[in-house]
Amino acid sequence: MKKMWLFFAVFVAILAVSCTKKTQQENQNQSTGNPIEQYGRVMSKTMKTAKGMDAVMPVKQLVDSFYAQEGRYPASLQELIEKNYVKQIPEPPKGYQYKYNPSTGKVSLEQINQ
Repeated sequence: MKKMWLFFAVFVAILAVSCTKKTQQENQNQSTGNPIEQYGRVMSKTMKTAKGMDAVMPVKQLVDSFYAQEGRYPASLQELIEKNYVKQIPEPPKGYQYKYNPSTGKVSLEQINQ
């Protein structure tokens, strides 16, 4: 019977400690501001990500077309213009520039340090 009480006491102690840790972690994870402000920040970040994807997709499609016809990735995005795949590369979103890796054909955006 003593073992059962000891087991129960240890179980309650572990439960109490774990609940305290969760509460502390939840408090640390909550940023300052009310839930509406937090939602606004999340949606703003999501919108920027979506706009970035909208800008990258057409350029990536051009790179893929070049690869399909030439059997290699262009050496630079400028080569897409030189080989008449496009008249000009679409402008990236304000504050960003395209980052292109000619060995993999990966196109992404990087923020311009101002």
